Amino acid sequence: MLELRPGNDVFVANRSIDRAQRLVDSISTPEEKAGELRAIGWDEARQLTWIDALVNATPLGMHGEDALDGFAFDPLPAIIADLVPVAAETPLVRRAREAQHVRVMDGLLMLLHQATRSFELWTGLPAPLEAMRAALPRPV
Repeated sequence: MLELRPGNDVFVANRSIDRAQRLVDSISTPEEKAGELRAIGWDEARQLTWIDALVNATPLGMHGEDALDGFAFDPLPAIIADLVPVAAETPLVRRAREAQHVRVMDGLLMLLHQATRSFELWTGLPAPLEAMRAALPRPV
């Protein structure tokens, strides 16, 4: 979970500024006093040249598209989380791993942890994490 602290700004980008604003409104709390939580459009997001972390929560990459196509980041963000849960690494994850200075989380890892939590909620038993990890189509 990202935490807004003084100096930490979070930009929520979407092709539709209205959808981005609805998401910002849904996660904003009146007592927030630190950092900026702001909705921006896709074109404005493409103009950003430097950010600390990037979370791709779009389907871009599901069919081999590069989620950073047209973006000007230089260097890549230090943390990249690509939430697309596909069998092969997405171009974004592959690019981030090649950069070596980037901490990467991909969609299969997120899916694994969602599945373990769901298993525990539904059964009341500890999830067999390693068995579930072994069932994934590739190591995470």
